[in-house]
Amino acid sequence: MSEEHIASQDQSHEAGAAESIGSIAVKFDAGASSRNKVLYANGRMQVKVQVVVTGLDRNGDVVAVSDEVMESIRLIHYDSGKTLRNGWRASTEQGRFTLAVAHSTTVVEDDGDEDLSGQRRVRAFWVSSENVETVQIGASIKFDNTVIRSNGTTLSSRHDSSISLEAILPVTYAIEQFRWENVWYEGGFKNQRIYKYYLGLYPNAQQVKLVEWIAEGSDDSVVFAFGNKVDGWKAAFQAGVLIHPGLHTFNLSLPFIEASGVVPEAIRYIYHEKDYEVEVNDRIGELTVVQALSPGVRNQPPVDRSEIFRFTALDQFGTKHELAIRTNFKERSFRLERG
Repeated sequence: MSEEHIASQDQSHEAGAAESIGSIAVKFDAGASSRNKVLYANGRMQVKVQVVVTGLDRNGDVVAVSDEVMESIRLIHYDSGKTLRNGWRASTEQGRFTLAVAHSTTVVEDDGDEDLSGQRRVRAFWVSSENVETVQIGASIKFDNTVIRSNGTTLSSRHDSSISLEAILPVTYAIEQFRWENVWYEGGFKNQRIYKYYLGLYPNAQQVKLVEWIAEGSDDSVVFAFGNKVDGWKAAFQAGVLIHPGLHTFNLSLPFIEASGVVPEAIRYIYHEKDYEVEVNDRIGELTVVQALSPGVRNQPPVDRSEIFRFTALDQFGTKHELAIRTNFKERSFRLERG
């Protein structure tokens, strides 16, 4: 291979490599997008922010930048140039609470007629806040040992691009805005009964979906009420279970008693269990509680676990709602209260 041919290959390679940053764009979407969005300041709700970058080669042509350059991108406070802090966080991992509360009119940005999609590279972040405030967010990128910021402060490579995020106070709802509905599910065998309670949130007749709950010391369904040989009309055995939101069915068993023998002194009581499979979490945006009742009891000592059960429900925006369930075995009821 001739020296001229080798030199020609080297020049071609250099011409295709980025020697400077051509553009830095901070957006909510890689294409046309709003410049303002709103989220709840609960530390869990996230808004997706994307940084779109192009490079320029030695001839001034638009080229893609390297993986190393893309990995160096950070989101910054536009005013100070510092990485996000003071309750603001940028994660490269998406959580489950990514719905925007509101956003402004869409602004269409003209990036030119030429299709440069192959040269543009995008890095996505998911931003959350614990503080109630509005911030302007830009980006920084490290190129050729120089940190370039999109707030126009880098003398050697000026870029000006940002978006605005407003973190507002999470909404607190009155207990009356939660819907607590009990529905008969199954029963009849030996007077056993199963009910499902549905917990929903409907402020101003508009649903805010409940998607998860938190209870101290439990990551699974919680038996929050349990009674054996309690004073309940045709319900000496009772149980209440807050169902894990990831389940579609829940298995439980209820006791019943059969007697054998004719004369009183010869009568023997045989204790049995009947199994049930209950369909749960069958209403979108509502949590499920299962109530199980039986006149029969288990051949075990009496139990009365009916203290107030406190838990936290999380809505679709990641906002926590402190709630409690008050159990009354005599009335065979569960009452929803503020936690």
